[in-house]
Amino acid sequence: MDRFVPAVVQEEEERHKIEESYGADGNGEAEDQDDEVEAEEVHDNLIGTQRTQQVRNIERLRRQQRKALRRKYLQSVTPRLEILQNMPFFIPFSTRVQAFRQFVLLDQLRRRRTADPDIWRFDMMSSNPSHMGRHKAKVHRESIFDDAFDQYYSLGEGLKEPIQIFFVDKFDTVEEGIDGGGVTKEFLTSVTNEAFNSMNGLDMFVENDQHLLYPNPTALEERKELLRQAGEPAGSQYYNESTRDLLRRFEFMGRIIGKCLYEGILVDIHFAPFFLLKWARTGGHNAGSRETSYHGNLNDLRDLDEALYQGLLQLKNYPGNVESMGLTFEVTDTLFPSDRPSSYHPSQAPIPRTRELIPGGSNTPVTNKNRLVYITNIARHRLSVQPYQQTSAFLRGLGTIIDPAWLSMFNQHELQTLVSGTDSAPDIADLRRNTVYGGLYMIGDDGLEHPTIQLFWTAVLAFNDEDKMKLLKFVTSTPRAPLLGFGNLNPRFSIRDGGNDQSRLPTTSTCMNLLKLPVYKDAAVLSERLLYSIRSGAGFNLS
Repeated sequence: MDRFVPAVVQEEEERHKIEESYGADGNGEAEDQDDEVEAEEVHDNLIGTQRTQQVRNIERLRRQQRKALRRKYLQSVTPRLEILQNMPFFIPFSTRVQAFRQFVLLDQLRRRRTADPDIWRFDMMSSNPSHMGRHKAKVHRESIFDDAFDQYYSLGEGLKEPIQIFFVDKFDTVEEGIDGGGVTKEFLTSVTNEAFNSMNGLDMFVENDQHLLYPNPTALEERKELLRQAGEPAGSQYYNESTRDLLRRFEFMGRIIGKCLYEGILVDIHFAPFFLLKWARTGGHNAGSRETSYHGNLNDLRDLDEALYQGLLQLKNYPGNVESMGLTFEVTDTLFPSDRPSSYHPSQAPIPRTRELIPGGSNTPVTNKNRLVYITNIARHRLSVQPYQQTSAFLRGLGTIIDPAWLSMFNQHELQTLVSGTDSAPDIADLRRNTVYGGLYMIGDDGLEHPTIQLFWTAVLAFNDEDKMKLLKFVTSTPRAPLLGFGNLNPRFSIRDGGNDQSRLPTTSTCMNLLKLPVYKDAAVLSERLLYSIRSGAGFNLS
């Protein structure tokens, strides 16, 4: 496997060149777009002469033949990529993660000519300052998602480039601080914390019983209901723009998660497996905007709604006459157009919306013979139909930053690990090898650690696994270690002196992954102060 990663990266570069050549000839992207509207043409039953229809069919066949030839050629020159995309689990997970990181690096070099964001910024400032200006933003901590969306949505794929963030207070005064990659990390983790917090009032993502997140399936209908209650007619300019704005926000959230993956920044966000499965199933070049490969089933429904899953399971195994239950091929969605059930005002009653699962469903009873069809339709509605536009917008944003073909190398559980890191306790020996020291703790010419640092590592090694993970969360904002070790933590785990006051607690700058450790003289005092800080989460400040 040592030679696999360099070889597959070379194939990825070759694939990109081939795709670019097809695009330059006008045969690549245009054909893909034509194929996307092909189904719509058939569905809309476009009117035309018989000869016109014949010409269209001939052109369609030619496009399909050209695509098949292109695909066959790609398969012949990129055999390892074919294995990664079609049989990824023959390759160890760690090897696939290495390939993923190398694909990202290759993309960075292709776009920036360097992986160093500071070198890119310098080049842009000297050659194209107006372009660099689009990557700068001022954001308020109390409205960080809205500010980020307003200033960065228009970047599109340009969000892959290094961004420069200035946090400002309520008086519009810029907070002091040096970026070095740290403010960018603080920005991304803050945006994700606000955007994916189901209690923040955005209501774009909601939790299941295991507190795992997925797109709010009723968000779009609730927005439409609010507009209807406000007297806005459906189809008006404001009505359409408001619904499009909501979908753009889902798309932006996909880009933000993609940016975290692209930069190798872990975030403490956990998604429902059925939602992550859509990431993996929409793989294939430029296929991130569609759910065509995902088909919801009863087992996936358990990750969405445990009570509904159990009810349908009982229906499936019911020994009596199912028709006596009085069920028909209908489903009722519940809207909360003001807030979610946990926070909506008591005077705002939920609004039920009943719709048919099949044509004539209201008059079609569920029987012993057709109950499996009913269960399949319920699962499809809840998992695919109801959240389709929200999920498609998110995947479109994610696919703008991360090539969906790269995501298809992983299953849903591995994708969660890519987002938030491993579940195992951190390897303290690896963390120690990759820690950077500053101030009084900087290692001198003798190569020896400062006495306080030695006390620190002795104390940490004695911690239980839970406290080790709390230490990691205290310093980096996530309790999980990077997939390929702490050498890949961005920015690196750092420790600097935090004064000589023995009563002072350790503090952190999570944006820099920096621990500010007072120069303790006693091991017991150090252990006590450190445990108090990591268990209470106290002591955050921004440098």
